[in-house]
Amino acid sequence: MEQEPNQKGAALEVYDKLEETAATLSERAVQLKTQLADRLETGASTIRQRSSDTAKLDDAIATTKEKVAGAGDRVASGMEKSAEWLRDANMSTIKQGLARQVKENPGRTLLIAGAIGYLLGRAFKRKDA
Repeated sequence: MEQEPNQKGAALEVYDKLEETAATLSERAVQLKTQLADRLETGASTIRQRSSDTAKLDDAIATTKEKVAGAGDRVASGMEKSAEWLRDANMSTIKQGLARQVKENPGRTLLIAGAIGYLLGRAFKRKDA
């Protein structure tokens, strides 16, 4: 019969420790929930701030516009030089230049002719559609 009081005391001790542990876990869960909510709010604030700060985007867009304008200018200059060359050149000079190009670089000439044909075909196909 002496064991019954010892067993009851041990059981009460275990129960008390379980209650303490449950209380500690409950408090920790509340702390974690609060920390998570705080971090979510901080993250949401950061996203709003960064998405409304378009100065960096404006700079990137301006830089891209400058690069496009520069590329367009270089292409336009090349086209103007080509037009000037075509106006100044006579047909016999063009024919001789093409013949020399085909003899010296037949593979490259074939690739260029194929690319030009493809681009012209695409251009006329779009106009017809």
